[in-house]
Amino acid sequence: MFRSELLKLKNSISLYLILFFTILEISTIPAYLHYINTEISMTNLSIVTMLIYPILVAMLTIMSFEQEISANNFQEIKANKKGKRIILVKFFVIDFLLFFPTAFIWLVTGLIQGSMHLGLAIASASWLLAIFQNHLHGMMNFIIGKGENILLSIIEILFIIFASNKVLIGSYWCPVALPINLILTGDVTYVMIVLFWIIICTIILYVLLNKKKY
Repeated sequence: MFRSELLKLKNSISLYLILFFTILEISTIPAYLHYINTEISMTNLSIVTMLIYPILVAMLTIMSFEQEISANNFQEIKANKKGKRIILVKFFVIDFLLFFPTAFIWLVTGLIQGSMHLGLAIASASWLLAIFQNHLHGMMNFIIGKGENILLSIIEILFIIFASNKVLIGSYWCPVALPINLILTGDVTYVMIVLFWIIICTIILYVLLNKKKY
């Protein structure tokens, strides 16, 4: 099932968008840090790249949602006994692909810079942020329109900026800020809280899928 959903993205705009962003990061981040080799620069640069995630993920979820609507696949999923599993797999496929522009690049960068511990922390935080946003925007596609979803991503960017200034330390109510707090404090508690928010978004998605007609 995972493989079949992954193959559906072959030659898709979503896949090309992820590949483009991954290649862009690989070609710029290690080169930049080669000349400015400090852990502070690495941390700051990771937060700057996170500012792109909300828009990127919102676009991915919107395109995926519209593809399912046009193909009438939501009706098939609702009628299928394994419908919930199919929804999970669809999200897991995007989660998996988001590993490359979020976590992979920072694992490689941490290895190159000799800061594997920091690289692992940034990779974990970046991937968790992208996964949460994938589940959040995927859920919100059932509630609001495309424009509102993009607007939500802009609000998320503002929260990331606030979090980078340590304004939202300990603010567990703001899931977008938690991965930033993980990088800044190293407190693994933030990992568990983000996972909790991801599960909540997924549960709400199930409810919306069963209640709403398309």
